[in-house]
Amino acid sequence: MNKSLAGLPSWTLARMSMGAAAIAVAGLMAGCNASKATEEPQKPAAQLPKGFLQVKPESVKMLEIAPVADPQGLQMAWAPAHVAFVEDRVASVSVPVAARVVAVNAHVGDMVKAGDVLATLVSPDALRTRYEVAAAKTAHDVAVVEAQRQQNMVDKGVGVEVDLRAAQAKLRETSQELTRAQGTAALLGSGGGDRIELRAPRAGIVAARKAVVGDAADPGSALFMIGDPQAMNVVAEVFESDLPGIRLGSAVQVNLPQLAKPLQGKVRHLGATLDKESRRAAVVVELSEQNPALRPGMQAKVGVQLSNLQEMLIPVSAVLIKDESHSVVYVQHENNRFEARTVTLGRPTRGMVPVIAGLKVGEKIVVRGGLLLDGAASQLL
Repeated sequence: MNKSLAGLPSWTLARMSMGAAAIAVAGLMAGCNASKATEEPQKPAAQLPKGFLQVKPESVKMLEIAPVADPQGLQMAWAPAHVAFVEDRVASVSVPVAARVVAVNAHVGDMVKAGDVLATLVSPDALRTRYEVAAAKTAHDVAVVEAQRQQNMVDKGVGVEVDLRAAQAKLRETSQELTRAQGTAALLGSGGGDRIELRAPRAGIVAARKAVVGDAADPGSALFMIGDPQAMNVVAEVFESDLPGIRLGSAVQVNLPQLAKPLQGKVRHLGATLDKESRRAAVVVELSEQNPALRPGMQAKVGVQLSNLQEMLIPVSAVLIKDESHSVVYVQHENNRFEARTVTLGRPTRGMVPVIAGLKVGEKIVVRGGLLLDGAASQLL
C-alpha cells in the first residue's frame, strides 16, 4: 500500500478500490468496442445468396464473359471437299473380252461426242466371237431353207409330218443361237475381225483414262470415264461427330479458291460408312446452280447447316465439373456478382455443347477463366 494512503480510513479505501475496478471494466469494454468497430468495415454490406460470390473489378478483367447466343443462329459444320461428276451422268467404257490396246485417241480433259472412237484394241476372243456369229447365221439360213422345204412337201401331200416338226425345231434352235452370238458380238462394239473400237457412249469430257498402248485389258476393266460437264456435285468428307446434325436437304455453302463468291447447295446423299483412318463419311452436295468454271477434282471447303438449330449452344470451356457429378456454369449478375449455376448438357461437338436446361438466351456467362472463381472444380469436357 502506498504510504500516502496509510492514514486514510478503511471505508475510504474500499470506495476507492470499487472506483478503480469500474474504470478498468469500462476501459476493457471500450477496447472491445473499438476492436469490433475495426472489423465491421471488412464485412459485406449484405449477405450473398448461396452459390453467389463477389468479385473485385480488377479480377473481372481476367475473365472472358459472353452472352448465351440465340439458338436460332446458324450453326455450320465445316469439312474439306472436292468437285466430282454427278454419278448418274458418268459413263464407264470397258472392253468385254481380253484384249490389247493398239491405239488411243482420247485423253483426260478432252471433249468428245457420242460415237467418237476412244481407243482401238485387238483380241483373239473378238475374232472367235465374230466367227461364231457368221457360223450361227449360216446354220440359221440352212435351217430356214430346210423348214420351208419340209413345209412345202407336207402341203403337197408327199412330206412326212415328223420331218417337218424336226426341221422347225432345228430352225428354232439355230435362231436362238444366232441371237445369242449376235448379242455377244454387239458387246464388242464396232470393228471387224480381231479389232475392237471403243466408242464414247455419250457426249462429255474424259474424266479418267487407263488405256495405254501395249497394255493388256482384262474383261470388264474400265478404260475410260466420261462425265457430263454440266452436271457437277461436291463431295464433302464430314467428321463422324458432325453427322448426327446433318439431314437430307440441309443447306450447304461451298467455298472454292477459284471462285470469288461461294456456291449454294443442299445435301443429296449421306454416306452410310466411315473411313477407318479419318473417321469421316462422304456427304454428296447437290449445287443449286452449275458453274462453268467447275472442274472435277477441284478442292473446296463446305459448310453444312446443322439441323439442331433449336439447341442452345455454349463453349465447352464455360463448363466446370463440380464434385465429379454435375456441371456448373458461372453466370454474371450486377455489381460483379457471379452465380454458380447447375446446368443440364447434351453431347459436346466441335468445341460447343448444347444446353438442355439451366440457362436463358442473353444471360452472360464466364466462357474462360471459370477455374479462377472455383478452384475446387475441374474442366473435363
